[in-house]
Amino acid sequence: MTNTESIEQIERIPLLGMTAEEMRSQGPLAGEPPFRARQIAGWLYGKGETQFSAMTDLGKELRQELEQAYTLEPDPILAAQRAQNDEAVKFLLRLRDNRNIETVLINSPNRRTICVSSQVGCAYGCDFCATAKMGPGRNLTPREILSQLFVVRSYMAEHDLGHVHNVVFMGMGEPLQNFDHLLATLRLMQDPKGLNIGWRRITVSTVGLEPQIRKLADSGVPVRLAYSLSATTDDVRTRLMPINKKYPFRMVFDALRYFQEKIKLRPTLEYVLLDGVNDTMEDAVRLAGFARDLHCKVNLIVYNPHPAAPYQPSPHERIEAFMKTIYPLVPTVTLRYSRGRDILAACGQLSTHWDDNRS
Repeated sequence: MTNTESIEQIERIPLLGMTAEEMRSQGPLAGEPPFRARQIAGWLYGKGETQFSAMTDLGKELRQELEQAYTLEPDPILAAQRAQNDEAVKFLLRLRDNRNIETVLINSPNRRTICVSSQVGCAYGCDFCATAKMGPGRNLTPREILSQLFVVRSYMAEHDLGHVHNVVFMGMGEPLQNFDHLLATLRLMQDPKGLNIGWRRITVSTVGLEPQIRKLADSGVPVRLAYSLSATTDDVRTRLMPINKKYPFRMVFDALRYFQEKIKLRPTLEYVLLDGVNDTMEDAVRLAGFARDLHCKVNLIVYNPHPAAPYQPSPHERIEAFMKTIYPLVPTVTLRYSRGRDILAACGQLSTHWDDNRS
């Protein structure tokens, strides 16, 4: 027997991230009745069970055979950092190809939100974002995305933190660039017989990939959508977010209108406030006009500094003035101070470069 054959025999097939039908594509389940795979999917997604030995409605011999052929385990945690007052926990996960990703549990007083990554690195080069400084990486598979949910839910159960209220695709990467894997993941998350997470509790954030926004609207998979705008003129947005050259924000606005018509839910305009860059009262008036015209919500985000970018958050007085300028003019405005700044777990701070010394 060659070394290659020996390794292939030892390597177990990962089932996490597969539908019940996909589980039957190879290995012993291919010879079993379809309901067997549905049983396993029910245990895995419905109950969060990752050990075949606990699946008591399967025969003992079958469980042993499945254990030898398959694995249900999520990617392992290399490190977990807790922020002050336990307001956030950042997890560093090791992927099967030895790359690392980060995911964050946002531990608010009345809700728990998991911020998941969709890519290793990011190709879009937003100047204020730490992940962008990593450069292009690769798309995460449904298994690698769902692994983040599994390990965080396990942590929450261990620390008696209740249940997940929301999942946001606002971690590392651009979700809509990973469109096919994103869609497959959303279907598994929303499946009533699976993770059963209501679509109104899932938000996908994008820098503005106009064709994919329309494609998402047409997919039949509903989800909340947030558009990272962060500027009110083309010159400033192109400097901050180079994607604006290919998909100018007014073009993206048309896609948002189309999305809203199909999904019947208002998108959100996300706006990171940068001191002296995009925080003038003229910016506030223009942003209010965009939101009013689009019937969009506005989410103002206080910038979270990090070593990879030169920007600073707007002063408190200017943030208040900005907020007061747009508040009477738009349907809904929120101001977000991100949790987990002290451990570089806040919005725009995720990067495994911070963790190189631990990986």
